[in-house]
Amino acid sequence: MKKFVCSNCGYSSPKWFGRCPQCGEYDSAEEAILEKKGREAHASLLLNLEEASSLSLERLSTGFSELDRVLRGGLVPGQVLLLSGEPGIGKSTLALQVCEKFAEKGTVVYVSGEESPQQIKMRADRLKLKNKENILLSTENDLDAVLTETSEKKPRFLVIDSLQTVFSSELGSSPGSVSQVKAVTMKVINFSKKRMIPAMIVGHVTKEGEIAGPKMVEHMVDTVTYFEGDRRTGLRILKVVKNRFGPSDEVAVFELEENGFKQVESPSFVEEGVELPGNVVTCVFEGTKPFVVQVQALVSKNRVFAPKRVGKGIDTSRIMLLVAVLSKVVKIPLEHHDIYVNVVGGLRITDPAADLAIALAIVSSYLELPMPGVAALGEIGLDGKVRKVYNIKRRLGALKGFKKIIVPALEAESEEESVIAVQDLREAVKILGGDFSVSTRVDREDKVDIPWDRPEEGVG
Repeated sequence: MKKFVCSNCGYSSPKWFGRCPQCGEYDSAEEAILEKKGREAHASLLLNLEEASSLSLERLSTGFSELDRVLRGGLVPGQVLLLSGEPGIGKSTLALQVCEKFAEKGTVVYVSGEESPQQIKMRADRLKLKNKENILLSTENDLDAVLTETSEKKPRFLVIDSLQTVFSSELGSSPGSVSQVKAVTMKVINFSKKRMIPAMIVGHVTKEGEIAGPKMVEHMVDTVTYFEGDRRTGLRILKVVKNRFGPSDEVAVFELEENGFKQVESPSFVEEGVELPGNVVTCVFEGTKPFVVQVQALVSKNRVFAPKRVGKGIDTSRIMLLVAVLSKVVKIPLEHHDIYVNVVGGLRITDPAADLAIALAIVSSYLELPMPGVAALGEIGLDGKVRKVYNIKRRLGALKGFKKIIVPALEAESEEESVIAVQDLREAVKILGGDFSVSTRVDREDKVDIPWDRPEEGVG
């Protein structure tokens, strides 16, 4: 049986088409040959709920306690995990280190469609892996042939590296096409579920940060993770965005060393000893774990072009919202300034509790006002009010040792002298203006103590 599949969007048709009627792409039709096979004999296709609930699924450790934590105890037999990330971020290295743990109790199959056995052996020697005799390598791109031989070995763990390089011989399309990616994923899922073997599929990402291939792949697998980070620092962040066997939005931090990845149980995204303007510390939650992070801001005068709003580690639309509130409520003229915001360490934050820290970092850079030892917590509304945040006690515990911790007034239950409560953003900026000298403006001779009393013309 033949059909034609669009390599761009996955649209299928029994007839060839020059232009895809769904996405409009030209010359995207690829021929796919499907072989109809008879269903294998089963004892029963139906199982009552009482019997299903009595089946216990023991969690299997990955060798990293942090990775086990974000997976809520480890991998479940039959679980299929998709590990995605940019090229060179360390996906294959992490997958090989997980193989070492499973190789302690049995055979592991590592299928690589990108590297030769010699290259994988060199990486294993560099990582100083143990139990290498139990790790079976395959560089065959034909997934059907690999799974046939793999079933005879009865492995405890299966790795496919990568999803875009292997193919199914039942389809006539090339590896990496929409039809091949979907078929390969389904075959790995069926193989894993039938034999109760956990599997890890390594996937590439596009320039936009999306997993290469159809979005359906993320719906098919049990767990979707993104491996990202700053290559200059060696820190890598594993984010769980989907997990059928536990919570999502959990984060694990690793550090790449000479002998492979080492987990970081108490990561710090703060540069010690920084007393320059535009640096404020906050505490954000990623999943169930608090992270102390440093937010940096740079405000630069621009009277020629449209002002820029650039964010690294934070959504740009959030920066634009906070700048609008600062301009409207606090009366700081930022309309003719480029504003850049960066989160130290490569962590991407979505917690609204970082709003106050971002806003104060922008003010600090604009006024050239250093704020050493200052941390801030709070979500900022459109009216400038500083709203309460959840888990305030754990956040304050993580920020213990800072000279000043600015928090919403509704959260001011701490007896610590360092905790300062504010009602709105204007009050928070005024506190900083009263505590530090505002006399280091290089473009003004006069000195103003209250920042929002500055005239808009000639400022900055």
